[in-house]
Amino acid sequence: MSDYQTNSDQWPEHAAAPNTHNRVFELVQHYLPKANGTKVADLPCGAGAFAARLGIAGFTVTAVDLEAVEPFYFDKKQRVLADANLPLPFANGELDAMISIEGIEHLENPSLFVRECARVVKTGGLVFLSTPNVDSYRSRRSTHLHGFHKYFKPVTAEQKMAWHLLPIDMTFMRGALRKANLEIVEVAVNRMHGKNFFSELLRPLFNRKLPAELSGAVPYYGEVIIYVLKKVG
Repeated sequence: MSDYQTNSDQWPEHAAAPNTHNRVFELVQHYLPKANGTKVADLPCGAGAFAARLGIAGFTVTAVDLEAVEPFYFDKKQRVLADANLPLPFANGELDAMISIEGIEHLENPSLFVRECARVVKTGGLVFLSTPNVDSYRSRRSTHLHGFHKYFKPVTAEQKMAWHLLPIDMTFMRGALRKANLEIVEVAVNRMHGKNFFSELLRPLFNRKLPAELSGAVPYYGEVIIYVLKKVG
């Protein structure tokens, strides 16, 4: 994470952690191999770089964001302005997939957003959702040393870096997903980061009270968590 760490008026083309776009795109292609006719939404779309990538691959894409970011790298006619803190601008089951790259941690009501993602995809449809991994060793170490999770540093008394709002941990996500009838298909990461002798030495201590699902190399070393989810009802 580089440019997007600061609250700048200059919006970067790729406002996500390194390799996150690539990894999410790989997962989309794996789980949605037939792109033509597949309706997806990219929210938040930011400068439209990921939406453009989906469009080139053949997906029918609606790019959604709160603001009309410029420059925009996708078809502006396919951009919809909407507040993700409110009900999303799609009918029930309208989409084959919802893609949200590092958006949920910016929202006032992440539980509502999870339910809305489930609402707007059809039964059997997919949700690809990523967020900074606050369960990682590096993030938990930051909390112990500095008092805040990695990538959630306050830049003023009222704002955190990158306009982040709420850290989204895996326990919260698993509970919210169950209530929204979303089933975890895969948990991936953009990259494994921070492994060294000291982190491995501390790993049993850091993980000693965690459920088994939370105590593996993922999430301990993942920088950004990527959930692949399926609507089951």
